[in-house]
Amino acid sequence: MITKRYLIFTLLSFTCFQLLAEQDKYTIYVSSISWHTGLVIPGEVLPDSIWREGHEYGEAEYLEIGWGDADFYPSEGFNLWYAFKAVFWPTRSVLHIKPIARNPENHYYNTNVVKIELNKEQMETLVQFLVRELNLDESGQIIPSTQGLYSDSHFYEGSSRYYFPNNSNVWVARAIRHAGFPLRPLWLQTTGMVLNKVEDFGTLVVEKD
Repeated sequence: MITKRYLIFTLLSFTCFQLLAEQDKYTIYVSSISWHTGLVIPGEVLPDSIWREGHEYGEAEYLEIGWGDADFYPSEGFNLWYAFKAVFWPTRSVLHIKPIARNPENHYYNTNVVKIELNKEQMETLVQFLVRELNLDESGQIIPSTQGLYSDSHFYEGSSRYYFPNNSNVWVARAIRHAGFPLRPLWLQTTGMVLNKVEDFGTLVVEKD
């Protein structure tokens, strides 16, 4: 039986291919954000149809995307119960999306950032992965969860489950692997491990002091 979610995903995938048809090369970044790893992509590559009123990020130069447990990731400080729960049984996930208005190489400082070049096919598969990871409503739009870590960012419901050892760093490694790079995500449990590995096929453009 073909589900409505499958039909929405198929339509969005076709839209993604149309959006990417006129460009051959893309630049993405992998950034270290405290103990989380961030994936930074051009704002234009995600289909416009997923954005809802008040949450339109398609015009942003770049988007920083992180993934994590729906309770632990948005919480202020370290919450022991949320951390315990996230480690010992599968929990709901959220994606944190923050717009970046300039080149990430000028945006970040005192952290490590690796630049990776993608061709059109690699970007298409990465976008497919990201769209699948978003929990979309019946109209194919993102579902807000809570206010983000910054004034201009927001958390959105994810479709997959958070559990140990499938943490936020492994999730970014999975995204990069979907773009066609040889990673073993479960071996990359920390942001340092992810950054060190993606340097094998990328370029360190910002370095922590």
